[in-house]
Amino acid sequence: MSKISNKAVVTITFTLIIIGVLLISSDYLKSKKEKAYEKIRISLMTTDDNTPKNIEEKEESTPEPEPEKQEDEYLGVLEIDKINLSQGFYDKNNPDNNVSKNVTFLEPSNYPDENNGNIILVAHSGTSHIAYFKHLYQLKVGDTARVIYKGKTYIYKIDNIYYEEKDGEVTIYRNMNKNTLTLITCTKNDDTKQTIYIAYLESIN
Repeated sequence: MSKISNKAVVTITFTLIIIGVLLISSDYLKSKKEKAYEKIRISLMTTDDNTPKNIEEKEESTPEPEPEKQEDEYLGVLEIDKINLSQGFYDKNNPDNNVSKNVTFLEPSNYPDENNGNIILVAHSGTSHIAYFKHLYQLKVGDTARVIYKGKTYIYKIDNIYYEEKDGEVTIYRNMNKNTLTLITCTKNDDTKQTIYIAYLESIN
């Protein structure tokens, strides 16, 4: 009888251990799923001053002013009060949606009104006339950014800032269960890295 009891105790103990391991594994896998990543290809090849190599700067001449673009030509507008940034961006198939011209709405992006989507905006930093993200380095976790899209204002708060090697690919780490704004640019004073800013949707006005 004693042997049966001991065997039963061992079996119950073993069963409880297995259940505990499964619960812990389940929580771990769930967190991994929520904090999933997306790998995207991106080209931010730059010179020492972060001016794209394929952009020719005219010397000793004044460039002709570009025709003023109306706001309604843009797909949306990115606004960040902390760095006095207000810049429109075009839809994915627009020929002006190019990192050598504007803030770029990257191909894998979702639109602001897509559930749990990710808006990925890319621009150069540095000193050139297309360095729209030149002051992005001033941003900290907790700062906010707005995207104006189809008459609504989407407000995002920065949750994470990290760096990656500038090798033509970027891995985006984000919570796949949240609407996300991802900003990517070259890292200030480091030509070998790029900085990724992850912000989550706080409200819609």
